[in-house]
Amino acid sequence: MPTKMTKCVHCGDNALTKNDAGQPTCNDHSNDKPKEVECPVCGKDMQIRSGQYGYFWGCEGYPECQTTKQISDAV
Repeated sequence: MPTKMTKCVHCGDNALTKNDAGQPTCNDHSNDKPKEVECPVCGKDMQIRSGQYGYFWGCEGYPECQTTKQISDAV
């Protein structure tokens, strides 16, 4: 179950479940295909990561590229 302060990757509402890729989603978007986000710095894909304050987008190129985004910024 997603942690507190987790937002749906599709709409930004509170996430109550996860999709097939493990991305947090609300009930309305739980069956949608996984969201893909591109890193604005290096162009690689960003992945959902879990941190101290909940889930966020982190660049696949970490540690070379340390770009992160809040889930709500990529909606």
